Amino acid sequence: MMPVDYSVLEKDFDCACDDVIKDLTGKYKSTYQAGGADMLNAFFDLIKTEFDNAAQLFIVNNKLGNDAEGLKLITAIAKKHAKKCIDFYSQLR
Repeated sequence: MMPVDYSVLEKDFDCACDDVIKDLTGKYKSTYQAGGADMLNAFFDLIKTEFDNAAQLFIVNNKLGNDAEGLKLITAIAKKHAKKCIDFYSQLR
């Protein structure tokens, strides 16, 4: 079995996260922007869900289920991006 290049995985997952961010931006503008505090909280839940889903899909597609280091890396990147999004949208209140 070939060793895993985690720098490539990290770059690929960062690109996947960028796609999630673009999708979330569209959803925010079309559905959540004018909804007030309750809608913003729902949007924060959506952010977490979307990044969790992206991480799970990436883990499955890259067969990382038994790779503790890969799982840790992907989970950390997903959390970092989710936090960045939540911080950004929190400032828009």
